[in-house]
Amino acid sequence: MSATVLLVGGFGNLGGRIAAHLGSLGDHHIVLASRRKQDAPDWAKSAQTIQLDLTDPGSFSNIPKSVNCIIQLAGTNDVDSAQNPELAHRVTAEGTAALLNNAVNNGIERFIYFSTAHVYGAPLTGHFTEETPTNATHPYATTHLEAESAVGAAHDRGDIVGIRVRLSNGFGRPMAYETADWRTLTSDLCRQAVLEKRMEMRTDGLQERNFITKTDIARAVQHLIALPTTDVSNGLFNLGGSQSRTLLAMANIIQERAQKRFGVEIPLHRPEPTTTQIQHLNFDIHKLLHTGFSLTEDVLSEIDEFLDMIELHHQS
Repeated sequence: MSATVLLVGGFGNLGGRIAAHLGSLGDHHIVLASRRKQDAPDWAKSAQTIQLDLTDPGSFSNIPKSVNCIIQLAGTNDVDSAQNPELAHRVTAEGTAALLNNAVNNGIERFIYFSTAHVYGAPLTGHFTEETPTNATHPYATTHLEAESAVGAAHDRGDIVGIRVRLSNGFGRPMAYETADWRTLTSDLCRQAVLEKRMEMRTDGLQERNFITKTDIARAVQHLIALPTTDVSNGLFNLGGSQSRTLLAMANIIQERAQKRFGVEIPLHRPEPTTTQIQHLNFDIHKLLHTGFSLTEDVLSEIDEFLDMIELHHQS
């Protein structure tokens, strides 16, 4: 399916990878939106760029008439949401609803909204399907859930094909170094491995998390853009890896890849465990898989590419 795709947040950590992947396919015209007008980046030179601010509906007039699919990735992060819940509500909830209404009024066919697995609650332990009741308490999760509700309602009314993606923990290199989020476990440990040749965890690592490569996230977006309306169902999909890993297991993979790359021992330190009990997580993605999507799960390549990026950045 050929489409003109608008990525709101397309210059960001995850948006950049999605934009680069869609652009590489050659059958999509990519439009990147950000709060300030920017030139097309090196990794998406053929992309069109526009200025768009979710808190300023007047800026929606910049959306090209040719757009028939919107990927909405923009919003306040977890830290900013906690510090300023009113801003989070204005940007993530109200901003998404306003963008969605604009899409409906302009006949845009498909709206894909990236939400978070944290709408199920925190900490994430247990088994979660799309049928699991939500338990959002943090402003980051509650504002995402409110945005989800707007997209779901528009889909149910038949106003637009509205797809909600509840994402687990995406990891991998960004397209631009300055957009990396060093607060996440994988990013932080990759940087430590490259720059310090040692790794220090902040927890004992016995908590399970569901990890998915950014490559597979981008492939999932490609799949959802082309997914026949009859297979969209109610438009709600969990998106994650096929299995969960402990944080320690992920740290061990990063350690092994870094040691192989640099040819030196890279010690891994963590706080002493207070228990041997693992906090298990089963983040169920079978609903999406049943639509014909499949994961590549090339975890090693994703980590290797991130290590490469960090090393090259600090050599330049």
